[in-house]
Amino acid sequence: MSSMPRFTRCLAVCAFAFAATASGAAVQAAGPDCKTSASAACPMVSSLLGLREGYGRKAAGGLGGKIVVVSSDADAGPGTLRAAIERAHGPTWIRFGSDMTIRLQSQIRVPSGITIDGRGHRITLLDYGLGIYRSHDVIITHLTIDGQLKTFSQAVNIANGSHDVWLDHLDLSRFADRLVNVKNGSTDVTLSWVKFHDDDKVMLINNITSKNLYAHYARDAAARVTIHHCYFLDTVQRNPRVQFGTAHLFNNLLENWDFYGMSFSLEARALVEGNIFVNRIDRACKEPPFFPTVEGVQRRYCKYIPHTAARSALENGESDRKNYERTLPIYHYTRGYKAFLRVRDNLYLGAAKPVLRDYQPGKVSDPPYCYGYQAPTQAVADGIRRYAGNTSADPPAVPGCGPEGRRP
Repeated sequence: MSSMPRFTRCLAVCAFAFAATASGAAVQAAGPDCKTSASAACPMVSSLLGLREGYGRKAAGGLGGKIVVVSSDADAGPGTLRAAIERAHGPTWIRFGSDMTIRLQSQIRVPSGITIDGRGHRITLLDYGLGIYRSHDVIITHLTIDGQLKTFSQAVNIANGSHDVWLDHLDLSRFADRLVNVKNGSTDVTLSWVKFHDDDKVMLINNITSKNLYAHYARDAAARVTIHHCYFLDTVQRNPRVQFGTAHLFNNLLENWDFYGMSFSLEARALVEGNIFVNRIDRACKEPPFFPTVEGVQRRYCKYIPHTAARSALENGESDRKNYERTLPIYHYTRGYKAFLRVRDNLYLGAAKPVLRDYQPGKVSDPPYCYGYQAPTQAVADGIRRYAGNTSADPPAVPGCGPEGRRP
């Protein structure tokens, strides 16, 4: 594996910059002013955009727009992150002038054409997170978002037809609702090198609220999500939970879940490959005294730890089977409760046991992109532990197409 840092991955970066120039975004002989404009020719921009992979690989963020630097750690007002986003008109690339801990008083809504780039500083958002609603071309990288279990919200909520979204190198924890949603017709999303930890219901791809389980199938089946090199540590469940839509999960590390690992149901189509599952049953429970829930029920799952290693995932469809069987006589579903699965090359360490198996794998298509796949090993697990999250070190380069990378 190459040890080249991310900013020197010349093939991807130079190809991107050349393509942008050839398409008409030519820079003047003197070069762009990279302190004010997020040109593709600026190393700060090209070094990030050259790393995009998966279904969210076309997310442009604030490419071509102005650069705004956050100077205040207040919730609102001049120089704040909230002001930079609210005042953005057109593509905007947001950076930070120093290390900051920002205690938010409410969720910040992120419009289209925004990059929030925390590289180079330690940026933490507390209590509330970010909402991406009816937006496109959004990139969020190198932030820590900690809900401290204070609010019934999400770290990042992607909803209402949003598309072309990339979440990269985030550290997400302790939200009473979920850490990430991708729902309500949202699609073409990538999550890479994200660390999820100390949370109960971690991530949903689609969220069914109707008694008729298939009421919004036409809308929600459009979801396409890639999750790679993410680290799920000391969580409880939903790492992730996928209903409807298409999901590609590769080279993720799930470690010490307290209830179950992954879940797939309701004709989701998922390629699950090269992931690493690690669970120890002789460990102390790290959960808080209880997890608050929107239903007002105080939950704790420590009692399941001695048996949870055998639940690296729920059995296919199990998360929705009872509701499906109960409502089938009412709604006369023509679709089943199981997901279509292609499962290959996953690694189980410690006491972890495999659960997922192929189910009508011919209905799961190859991803329409090249991707930096690694055969799962202990070394890959160690790399994810080291580099996933809001880290200052760059992970080693993984070839997108080549001896290790995969081409459909």
